[in-house]
Amino acid sequence: CATKLGDAPVMERAFGDVADEVLVPGSNTTDIILDWFRSNVQGSKSSTSALDHVTLPPREDPSPLGAVTNGNGKGWNIYRGCTIDVITGKLTLGALEQSKSGDGNATPAMNNAKAQYRLKPVDLSDRAWNAMCDMNKSIVLEGEVKGNVSKFQGGGKGKKRARGGNGNNNNPHYNNNNNHRPNNNNNNNPNKSQWRINGWKNFEKFIQDHPPYDMVIDGANVGYYEQNFANSPKHVDYKQIDWVVRHLLESDGGTHRIVLFLHERHFSPRLAPDWAFSLFRAWDSREDRPAYDYRRLTVYRTPGGMNDDWYWMHAALVNGARKKDEGGSTSSSSVLAITNDEMRDHHFQMSAQGSFLRWKERHQVHFDFGAWNRDLRRRDVLLTYPKSYSRRIQRVDCCNDDDGGDGGDGGGEAIVIPLPKRGDEGRFADGTHVAEEGVPEEETYVVIQRVI
Repeated sequence: CATKLGDAPVMERAFGDVADEVLVPGSNTTDIILDWFRSNVQGSKSSTSALDHVTLPPREDPSPLGAVTNGNGKGWNIYRGCTIDVITGKLTLGALEQSKSGDGNATPAMNNAKAQYRLKPVDLSDRAWNAMCDMNKSIVLEGEVKGNVSKFQGGGKGKKRARGGNGNNNNPHYNNNNNHRPNNNNNNNPNKSQWRINGWKNFEKFIQDHPPYDMVIDGANVGYYEQNFANSPKHVDYKQIDWVVRHLLESDGGTHRIVLFLHERHFSPRLAPDWAFSLFRAWDSREDRPAYDYRRLTVYRTPGGMNDDWYWMHAALVNGARKKDEGGSTSSSSVLAITNDEMRDHHFQMSAQGSFLRWKERHQVHFDFGAWNRDLRRRDVLLTYPKSYSRRIQRVDCCNDDDGGDGGDGGGEAIVIPLPKRGDEGRFADGTHVAEEGVPEEETYVVIQRVI
């Protein structure tokens, strides 16, 4: 409708909403967007916009992608099949479409093939950060986000186990409390509600009082990795967790500060093997021990009856948001989460699914284990960090110089749209969408370049 009416404000709002909520738009959506830029609309054909007659939720940024019209009347160049250097994020322009002038007649396109563009890391806005923190807290305390319906609601997961403790675990270190109670997941139970509130308040105080950290580890995900085999132990692989901890403590000049999250049941004498308790004591030690220095590690034991995923996720969100408030760059300085959990049930439960997927793209670190390292006396830890850029719709400036800085005379700024590729199932809002047949395995893009 926006294209037919030439309603630029409607297109600007709709395009911005798509960019906010969808990391990789489907082929049909991309074609609709391209139809607008092919039409070379100079502005609304009428003096008013349809937006003047409706009330929409306010946006923190009214125009996240900038103007969708070219004020100089020269239109837009559209490049299909653009490729990218996955290390630097620099794009190589593909085939140039024939453009149309403002009167609808086909004209030769201006080929600014020498123009270069580089995708940027795009993180969440302050508003999105705060909204996700609030949703996370609501899910834990209330079992739901008000107005959001999901089969994953409840703040728990998997088979329910007996709960130990009463939620008043002020000490994040080992607490051998055998006073187990049945896990009643009915949020109408006032005792349970107060137990959740007390436990969460203690956790928030722990985060507030803790020195700044830059890494959180999903201990259960690391500990259960590749443990699904015949006669496997019931407990997590504590050595695997320690390998990841040590690798991080030794990396980047020993600058990482880490919080390891692991459910309290994994520290129980009924589950953990005897040899593991010396490791627990080492993790908790504040001394420079002869064997290894764990002083930049904190272990937080999540309480029974609660989903430990919400704890490490909240720790990453809150500390990341706090650094934004202090002027830090969230794309480079915010907390990273070590986990292979794709967290599909989590983003189903959150109403701001687009924000969750963008956070995961910028802050999740995947792990694997390599061969046995005889010098380190452990397996090598292989970490896959987020890319230097965000694979999402964004507006970029032209960069023709060797160091990637802005400037140059090859063309104006551009809007970049990622195209679906194989393996994109986890990038779509529903978490299960499968890319169409025939899409490539590598990343490709459409570049919509403003002609200058």
